[in-house]
Formats: sequence, structure tokens, C-alpha cells
Amino acid sequence: MIVNSREVTVDNLKKEVKKYHDDGYRFVTETCLNFEGQFKIIYTFAKRYDLDNIHIVTDGKNVPSVSDVYSCALLVENEIKELFGVEFDGLVVDFGGKLMLGESSPISPQADIEIIRREKGGKNE
Repeated sequence: MIVNSREVTVDNLKKEVKKYHDDGYRFVTETCLNFEGQFKIIYTFAKRYDLDNIHIVTDGKNVPSVSDVYSCALLVENEIKELFGVEFDGLVVDFGGKLMLGESSPISPQADIEIIRREKGGKNE
């Protein structure tokens, strides 16, 4: 399945999300990806059986939270903040890095993912 999404600017994000809300769409989720040295955050909305997506590409600083439009977004935005280090402005509830990660957890463990190769029996795996 290919997910198509329309890119919006960080400055227009809240306006676009508010349009979905006012048109009767429900918030499904946000997905964060490492994307060419930046972050791509995909916002997914549903109305009846139709899904629609918008996305932003950001350096991860000063991303406006959409949790004041869709309160359920506060969980996934706190998760993205913890796992990727994205800074959301205006989170209605900020767990301060304690939603999923413990005291001894690495900081932003998903921010840079490396595949480690090791040799086993003369072959890379």
C-alpha cells in the first residue's frame, strides 16, 4: 500500500489541521520518519472510510502541536518527542520525556538508526 500525502509548510500546519477538524474528519495518527537529514511528520485523518494525509518536513524545532485541535494527538506527539527529539510547541499535556522512556533510557533513541553489520561464517548479515 502506498500512502500519498500532500506537503504543507510548518507555518500552515495548524490551519490545515483545523480544516480537517471543521470538515468532520477524525484524527487517526501522526507518523515520524527520518527523512534526508530532517524529519517528515505525516498526519493522517479519516472521514467515513476515506483516509487523507498531509505532511511537513522539519528540522524538528518549534513544530506546532495539533493537540489543541485534536486532544488525542498529545499522546503521539509526546511519543515522537521522546523517540525522535522533535520539539512540539503548545502541547496541551507535556509528559517531559516520561511517557515511554525511563530514567536510564537513551535520549531520542529513534533519531538516528544505524544498521550494524557483523560477519558470521564469512558472510555479512
